[in-house]
Amino acid sequence: MAAEPDRSQCVDFHSHLLPGIDDGCKTLDDSLTIIRELQYQGINHIITTPHIFKELYPNTPEIILEKLKLLQSALIQNNINIKLEAAAEYYLDEWFCQNFQTMDLLTFKGNHILVETNYMERPHFLEQVFFDLQTSGYAVVFAHPERYNYLINNYNAFHSLFDRGILFQCNLLSFTGYYSPQIKKAANYLLKHNMISMIGSDIHKIKHAQIISEFKKSKAYQNLIQLDLLNNTL
Repeated sequence: MAAEPDRSQCVDFHSHLLPGIDDGCKTLDDSLTIIRELQYQGINHIITTPHIFKELYPNTPEIILEKLKLLQSALIQNNINIKLEAAAEYYLDEWFCQNFQTMDLLTFKGNHILVETNYMERPHFLEQVFFDLQTSGYAVVFAHPERYNYLINNYNAFHSLFDRGILFQCNLLSFTGYYSPQIKKAANYLLKHNMISMIGSDIHKIKHAQIISEFKKSKAYQNLIQLDLLNNTL
């Protein structure tokens, strides 16, 4: 008889831990403080995902990988034994739509790409860019769909995107009510309808890591990690 898979969450996915390149950690010390907290929680592998947003955070793979090497070296120097990798969280705008096919994209698990949109307004090209990414060979992971106003005011839109093969990554913080009761309700709706493919921390600061630490003691978290999550294969 095959052994049951280990459902403990040892991989932290979707965070902003590289110092000084987006709205996440500002300094190397900030990064190390959060990573120590994650290690205390039992995390042994981090896939951090800085923003790439042409207008606000014009990061490139070169910028991200340089910061990754800096932080990896700091981990060694501080005797923090944790695996650290980097992908990116791509903001879907017209610039991305026009250029992604000629870009060197930072993906994870081979062909998986993490993407986000404006929180308030539904991009008119949303379905088209998802289709274009998929036909270009990418598995699209939609970051925190439970946080977008244009989706949480129309739950049918969740099903429409999910049925197109879009993978949903929900934030752990969403289940705590940290963002809002409405976002927590949407996250639980996705959970109830088995539409969550991944969970992520979306940590930007130490407060986020501390809230997640408390959430991990809850029954709700234990129920969540019983899902057949893509996290278990990272």
